[in-house]
Amino acid sequence: MLDLVRGEKEYRTLADAALDRELERAKAGLTPSVSSKAAARYLGVHVDTLGQWRRRTLPLGPAFQKGAGDNEGGANQHVRYLFVDLEEWQSARTGKTVKERRLVDELERLKQRARELEMELELQSLREQVARMTKKAGRVLALETARECLETTHHWAAAAGSVLGHVLTVPMEALGAALEAGDIVDATLREVLGMPWVNSDERNVFAQQMDKALSELAACLAQERSAQRARDLDARLPPAEGRTRAVF
Repeated sequence: MLDLVRGEKEYRTLADAALDRELERAKAGLTPSVSSKAAARYLGVHVDTLGQWRRRTLPLGPAFQKGAGDNEGGANQHVRYLFVDLEEWQSARTGKTVKERRLVDELERLKQRARELEMELELQSLREQVARMTKKAGRVLALETARECLETTHHWAAAAGSVLGHVLTVPMEALGAALEAGDIVDATLREVLGMPWVNSDERNVFAQQMDKALSELAACLAQERSAQRARDLDARLPPAEGRTRAVF
C-alpha cells in the first residue's frame, strides 16, 4: 500500500495554479503558445471540448498546432495554441450589435450552466476515482484490482522523459516542477509501467501492485476455467432418470 502525501483536491489546486501561471507568461509575451489544458482554461471550456473541436472533419475552435511528442515513434502528440489566436478567436465571438450582445449574453449563460454541469460531472467522477484510489481515510493509494491497473487513467509526474511517480505520492518539489513543465502523464498503470522511470525503486513500488492485480486475475480465471469444465462435463452426462444405477 502507498501512503499519500497530498489529496486529490490539493493536487487540482496546484494544477490549476500552474495553468494560470502558464497563461500569465503567454499574456506577458514570454512564451508564444500554451498547452491545450491552459487554452481550455482561458476559453472557459473543458479540455475534452477542445479535443472534440479539433477532431471535427472541419475543425472548430481556435487554430492549433500539433507536433510529435518525445515518446518513441511520436505516438503521443502535444497540441499547442498560440495565445494571439486564442485572443482573436475569443474577441471574434463578442457581439457588435444589441441583438448580438443579447445573444452572446444568452450564450454565455448557457455556457456557464454547461460549465457548471461539467464541473458537477467532473466532481462526481473525481469522487468515484478517489473512492477507488484511496482507502483507510484516504491515506493509501489503491491500485489493487485488474480494472484499476488496466483501465483506469491516473496522473503521473515526469521529468526529462522519465516517470517520477503518481501525482499524489511524489514530493512537492518534484510535483511543482512537473506541473510547471507540463510533464504530467495521463495513463493507466499498465501503460505507465511500459515507460522509462527515474529508477527501479520508484517503479517497483507500482510494479508490485500490477503483479498483485494480475495474480488475482489469473486466479479468478483459473477458477472459472475449472468451473466451466465441470459444467461441460455435467452437460455431457445423460439425464439423472436415464442413468443406470450400479448394483452392489
